[in-house]
Amino acid sequence: MKKLAEKAAEKVRHASNVLVVSHIDADGISSASLASLVLDSIGMPHEVVFTKKLDEVFANGLRARKPEFVWFTDLGSGSTDLLGGLEGIITDHHRPLEPAAKPAIGKKRTLFDYDEKHDDSFLQVNPHMIGRDGGTDISGAGCAYLVARTLDPEMRRFANIAIVGAVGDMQDREGAGLTGTNREILVDGENFGVVEIEHDLNLFGRETRPLYKLLQYASDLNIEGITDNYEGSMDFFMGLGINLKKGENWRTWSDLKKSEKKIAIGALSELVSPELFTGEVYTFPMEKKGTELHEAKEFSTLLNSCGRYDAPELGLKVCKGDRDEALDLALGLRKGHRKNLVDSLKIMESIGITQLEHIQFVHVGDMIRDTIVGTVAGMLFGSGRVDDRKPIFALAVADDGIKISGRGTKTLVDAGLDLSEVMRQATVKLGGAGGGHNIAAGATISPKDVDEFLSLANEIVGRQLS
Repeated sequence: MKKLAEKAAEKVRHASNVLVVSHIDADGISSASLASLVLDSIGMPHEVVFTKKLDEVFANGLRARKPEFVWFTDLGSGSTDLLGGLEGIITDHHRPLEPAAKPAIGKKRTLFDYDEKHDDSFLQVNPHMIGRDGGTDISGAGCAYLVARTLDPEMRRFANIAIVGAVGDMQDREGAGLTGTNREILVDGENFGVVEIEHDLNLFGRETRPLYKLLQYASDLNIEGITDNYEGSMDFFMGLGINLKKGENWRTWSDLKKSEKKIAIGALSELVSPELFTGEVYTFPMEKKGTELHEAKEFSTLLNSCGRYDAPELGLKVCKGDRDEALDLALGLRKGHRKNLVDSLKIMESIGITQLEHIQFVHVGDMIRDTIVGTVAGMLFGSGRVDDRKPIFALAVADDGIKISGRGTKTLVDAGLDLSEVMRQATVKLGGAGGGHNIAAGATISPKDVDEFLSLANEIVGRQLS
């Protein structure tokens, strides 16, 4: 990965102007921010554009701009067939359109097999190129960070942004913490004093949610009498002698003393396995405690809010240091995003899940935004209220067709599930576009092809899990 990053950095140095193209989710916004920050640092003129997906229409638009050099972040690897006439680098962690060139029988694949035998219009910094899993080893932001760090070693002071991207893509769920190449980025962050690591309760909302809401709305837990129960959640803490307020303000988990945290974790452990609610937590000491920016999960959700509601540029400004207007506007989107997720979850549950032999699906039509339907499906899938023995596919109406988001579990992936391949194989036959990771992937198809897609997906998943 370092050698690929060095080659990519060298290509950037020889450019005179760069167009950064990135995805709209937290990882994509983090990736673009790191690229923009280092281009600022080395004095390289550049522009940043975002897209929900890299398809033929968008690629044609890029060609019309006639950019000298394009840096794709958190996308591009699965769309190299669309990039003719363009030149630059790709820092991405999604499955490439084609595997690295096959080495001779008995020879181990190396990055040089890829370099020598592939079109060199776009050099890719991608973990799949060296046989690593892009779903867990490193995020798109991490790949961008490796190039940025090579261009300017002082970029280590922005290691926290790469961590936000990885957590935004839920790479910390593997082994209850970040692993692989992400671990090296964590070390950079610790050494530069911009990331702190602790083992603690790792539910969403540690910094900003009142204590009782932390458990009431914990989508990863299902504790009878506490989850989805306002009074039960309050009674849990009050029964432990933990004050819910300090003066007129509701206390959050980050406000608790170590002794209070120990008591609460101990009591929760008697109700549910600690593995479900504890793990590594990544905080950023240079940010104000008790804010969304102080902890990786809440920071990433803030960025997701910007992207999902058509304002990724706000997230870019926040990552690059704007703590005034851009942050205020982003926090407003975050507030609306939280309510939309809760409302959308209720809508999805009311529609109900349809079961096929090997998959399950829900078609929400235009009742839920296509940009958040995957997030909502993931929340429902992880709530314990649906069958987790089959992957779930959520479908929603989008401007360009039907958006499909697939979600699986580590257990299913270990059993052979690869949603990225499901999306690719099914959409190739239907003329759509799809890809992603083994545990989470997406696609866009024509409305007339929905039934055929579901039939193909059911068949492909059946083969994978057999």
